[in-house]
Amino acid sequence: MATSSQLGLILVTTASETEARTIANGLIDAQLAACVALTPIESVYRWQGTIHQDAEYQLTIKTDLSLFDQIAAHVTQQHSYELPEIIAVPIVSTAAYGQWVKEQLAVADLEE
Repeated sequence: MATSSQLGLILVTTASETEARTIANGLIDAQLAACVALTPIESVYRWQGTIHQDAEYQLTIKTDLSLFDQIAAHVTQQHSYELPEIIAVPIVSTAAYGQWVKEQLAVADLEE
């Protein structure tokens, strides 16, 4: 996906709090995310022709979008869903917050 430095949020939904925490801790440990927020949500969606309404946990992953492919691979390996939601949106932040995010990540060549 992204190849240049751009702060963003990656959103992932999971089936349980335990799964959400496992994925979040792994991303932080691997320095792929500066912070991961976990939020209980309810999702309504169509899957294989049937409408579902499920309690889930949403991960809001604060990172540099140049890491999207690595994060997607990590999430996919840890995730229980056949097709996990892994979507990204760019963000604008204060310079100080943006610098903090970059300092938390294991990417040596991030643009300033």
